[in-house]
Order: sequence, then C-alpha cells, then structure tokens
Amino acid sequence: MKILITGASGLVGQQMLENFFESGITDIRVLTRNKNQEFAFPVEVFQWDPAQAQLGSEALEGVDTIIHLAGESVAEGRWTQNKKDKILNSRVNSTRLLMDTIRTMDKPPRKFISASAIGIYGDCGDEALDSLSRVGEGFLADVCKQWEELTLNHGIEGLESQLIRVGIVLAKNGGALKKMLPPFKMGVAGNLGNGKQYMSWIHIEDLVEQFKFLLEGKGTQQIYNGVSPGALTNAAFTKTLGKILRRPTLFPVPSFALKLIFGEMSQILLNSQRVIPNEFVKDGFKFKYQDLKSALENILEHDLNGERVLKVYQYIDMPLDKVFPFFSNENNLEKITPEYLKFKVLGKNTPTLTKGTLIDYKLKVHGISLSWKSRINEFISPKVFVDEQLNGPYSKWVHTHNFFEMPHGTLIKDHVVYKVPLGALGDIVAGLFVKKDLDKIFGYRKKVIKDIFKEE
Repeated sequence: MKILITGASGLVGQQMLENFFESGITDIRVLTRNKNQEFAFPVEVFQWDPAQAQLGSEALEGVDTIIHLAGESVAEGRWTQNKKDKILNSRVNSTRLLMDTIRTMDKPPRKFISASAIGIYGDCGDEALDSLSRVGEGFLADVCKQWEELTLNHGIEGLESQLIRVGIVLAKNGGALKKMLPPFKMGVAGNLGNGKQYMSWIHIEDLVEQFKFLLEGKGTQQIYNGVSPGALTNAAFTKTLGKILRRPTLFPVPSFALKLIFGEMSQILLNSQRVIPNEFVKDGFKFKYQDLKSALENILEHDLNGERVLKVYQYIDMPLDKVFPFFSNENNLEKITPEYLKFKVLGKNTPTLTKGTLIDYKLKVHGISLSWKSRINEFISPKVFVDEQLNGPYSKWVHTHNFFEMPHGTLIKDHVVYKVPLGALGDIVAGLFVKKDLDKIFGYRKKVIKDIFKEE
C-alpha cells in the first residue's frame, strides 16, 4: 500500500513518519513545497505549490491513500488579514488541488484522510460535542467548513473520504505545550480568562494512531474527533500541569489582556470546546493516554528528571545483516567519532558485545582528557543494543541503538537520554553548549556513516 502524506515536515507529520516506519509502513511519498528538503526516512519526495496550483499527476500515480496534513499554523503570530488568508488558502487551495489532480487520473487513490480542527464547533460552553453537533461561527469555523466541504463532497467515484477534527496536540517537541511550559516552569502561570473554557486535547501518539486506525480501514464513519476522552477546563488543565511541574499557578491572565496581546487569535485560548471522541470509541479505538495526568507525565518525564533527549534517524541503503555487525563492533566507534575528541577504545571484558559487557574508552572534551566506562544493558541482534555510561563526563548517559529492516536498506535510530553534571545549575550553565556539541558530533556521525556504507 503506497501512501502519500502532505505536511510531513510538521509536528504531526514528523511523528507520523517515525511511527509508520518503525511499525513497518514504509511505502511512503511526501509532498513538499521545498524541493531541497531532506528527510531522514526513505521516502519518495515530490514537489508541489498549492498557491500556484502546481502538482504533477505523477506524484499521485500508484498511490492508494492520501493523508492530508498540510496547512498554515493558526497559532503563530497575530491574525492580520494576510495571516488569515494564508490560514484559509493553505487548506482550501491544497485540498482543491489534490482533488482536481485526482479527477484527471485513470487509476486514482482509493482513500483520502484529511485533518480538520475542532475549531469548527466555535465557542460552545460546557456542551458535549460529537461529530453530529452543529458547526459554529467565526473565522476558524468558517475555515474548517470550507476545508471539510472539499474533502467530503468531492464527487469523485470510488474515492472514500474521512477526516479527523484535531484538538490541542500535546507533544514533547512542539505545539501548544512547548509554548505553555516557560511561564509554568518559572512559576508565573495561571488560568487564562476565567478558566471555565474547556480544552480538548490529545497526546500526539494517540493522534497518529488514530490516523493509522483509519488508514487500516477500521473506521466506519466519515467524521471523527481527534481528541482524548479527557477534556477538562482551562482551570483544571492549569492545575494539573502546575502540580506535575511542582510550580504554583497563581497568576491568571484576564481575557481583555489576551485579546489585547493576541487580537482575534485569542479565541484559540478563550473559546470553550468540550469535544468527545464518540466515533473512535464506538469503532473500538484504544487510547493510550485517556487522562491529562498520564499524558503530561509521559511527555514531561525527562524534563521532570532534569534529563535531555537526543533522537536521530538515518537511513542506510544497505541490508540489516551488514549494518548491525558494524555498529555492534565497539572498535568502529573510533571511525565515526570526530578526530578532535581523540576517542580511543581501551578494551572490553567479553570477546563480543553481549548483555553485561563492560567497555572502557578515553577521549578529550574541549582539551580535557576523560575516561569513560559503559555497560551493555540490552543486546538483541540484529534489532537493538543499549549502552549506559557507568563512569564518564555525564551524570547520566543511556544510548539506545535501534535498527529497522527496510525493503531496500536499514533505518537506524539513536535515542540518547543524558544529564549534564551539577544538576539544574549545570544544565542552566552548560546544557545548551552540550547540546550543540552533541548535535555536531551526531551530524558528523551521519556524514561518515553515509560515506562508509556508500563505499561498501
């Protein structure tokens, strides 16, 4: 099954690519406006320009399902008329272009799954909203109406359309939560407006699983609400987040101040939408995160422990049985580490890597000589191994190496959880410098790994 994804470089799109490739869904194309954009995954890349109605039908040839996520962010910057035009046109023009292109095809895709937004319901107080509820009024509601009209009423024979009205997406690396965290962490956050407005949220992992649920043909309806069952008021949301972060939430922001600061965009913060995912529940979808506490604890797990996370994907056009042995030989670390670190493997206590193996290294960090001892905590050939620093420059370092077999190569995933010394003070003083160093080191690794396997 070949899938085409628009908006693959966005927050949800990136999570979707990770989820799909790790779970074995690998025949994927993406549409992007930037022809030079690179993806860490082995996707086919096609260029389009919805504003200029430019899309070659070859991008859709052989595609079974389109997942349409593209659209201008509604939460970036004030809603000037120009911004509102971009929000509307990015959704309407892109959907129209896809449908018009499909109409020209002899063998069109069979399924079209689109994002929409719960903004279509408008401001509804404490009314429980499902997909059959009336649509509301206002700018966002009007945008969603036009967007959904093109998605559902296309008149193309044989093309099944479904959509997910997405709520507030909670994620580790972006979205609403990233903007909320700074004032909460500083202890200067509080209710927005009177705090009585409902917030309908969803963990990004559950949202991606919902798209996959429809992709796999498990959905029986056309319209779904992409929210968790645990909608709650802004006051309750604020209290829960503050409690998890162990910070006071005593500084409310009055409605008039939000309107003064954000203008019309403040409706995103002040409108009340108590949305329930009845259709997903009826169709048997299982939520991983049904309540806000469990969702936030998962997302903020490393923040709460003073840890940082580095995640890097790389695709190698080489079979797994050649890639895994290279990485599970500790001596090859010297080949993929920058020369300026003077990295040297001193030895290990077992003939080959296995669970429990201890490895000693030495290196230089900014001219300072350091020793490093690691233990292999997990070793499952040819899928994964995990090394943990026992002694070295970090307060914590756990590096998980995952390997995923692809049809024509191997996808490598490095997931590192680390802490700099001296706790919170050390993170404040050195955290950003360490992150830059690691980004540079892993960037070097990617380039060298690519060159090494190109030569073989």
